[in-house]
Amino acid sequence: MSTPTSRPARWSPSALAWRAGAAALLMLAGVEARAVADCTVSAVGVSFGVYDPFITTPDDSVGQITVTCTHVSGPAIEVRYTVTLSAGASGVFARRELRSGPAALGYNLSSDLARSGIWGNGSAGTIVVSGSLRVGPGQGNGSRSAMHSIYGRVPALQDAASGDYIDSIVATLTY
Repeated sequence: MSTPTSRPARWSPSALAWRAGAAALLMLAGVEARAVADCTVSAVGVSFGVYDPFITTPDDSVGQITVTCTHVSGPAIEVRYTVTLSAGASGVFARRELRSGPAALGYNLSSDLARSGIWGNGSAGTIVVSGSLRVGPGQGNGSRSAMHSIYGRVPALQDAASGDYIDSIVATLTY
């Protein structure tokens, strides 16, 4: 009865080179180039100044949201984004409220000068602002910004007590 013997496998140099090349090719097949960008949002708030409850025209003011995207790595990329605004202290978009203790002044925010829609989070009939920025090699300094005006309005003839009225709105950037 003969016993099996084990022999080391022998490969010719060309077979080894082919296998090494195939292994490298298989490893590269799973690699893809990916562009990466980092984006931030900043705001200049809407400031209505002194409200006069006897004036028959609304109190309008303008603020600004700035979206800035910076190229981090990879090829140039088109970054699509949306900016939403919270309802503020009132908890509802239909009538945001500036508050001074228990007193409140109704107001709202829009993304267009005609104030045709309420800038919110897309729920309850509100709108969101969207845009895109192209960043990366060959696109300038690798950083791009877009500015979006916030049009605020306090309706006229509201019964308002004296005081400093404030509200806090959170801007959320999704990209």
